[in-house]
Amino acid sequence: MQRPNIREGAKIVGTVRVYSHPAGTDYRTHGKLETEQHNILMQSPNYGLDLFIQALIGITTYPLTLSFAEIGTGSTTPTTMDTALTTPTNRASVTFQQDYASTDCILNFIFSDSQLANETYYEFGVFCGGTSTIGSGQLFNHALFSTPYAKVAGQDTTVQVDFNFS
Repeated sequence: MQRPNIREGAKIVGTVRVYSHPAGTDYRTHGKLETEQHNILMQSPNYGLDLFIQALIGITTYPLTLSFAEIGTGSTTPTTMDTALTTPTNRASVTFQQDYASTDCILNFIFSDSQLANETYYEFGVFCGGTSTIGSGQLFNHALFSTPYAKVAGQDTTVQVDFNFS
């Protein structure tokens, strides 16, 4: 059977923004944008874009819900075949989620000052499903910060991820 040659041009672009703010405050009023980075979506079997394909044809082995995110100190350039972060250090669950204008999925993750060590962080990824255990679930996207995030004492960290479907 020949596949039809139909291309509608739809794509997904992800952007990761890291904000620091004094511990216990809201990033929207007290935050400083530390780094902003486009990311890549995974394209290997059972990860990233393949989870959309599976959901469309009724395969529900893995959930499509974006549930957790990890931040890490690895500095290896991500590829579309990644299944995990290079060196994850911390995991957080979604603290805010929004369907914005039927084209964007916006998620926030908070790493409190007491949870996140004062280190330099280079990578970030969001996971479908999983638990609070680092590495669980299916990696959906992976970003390598062009400007590393240097976390300092007394600061909470909020990471906002925006997936734009256009």
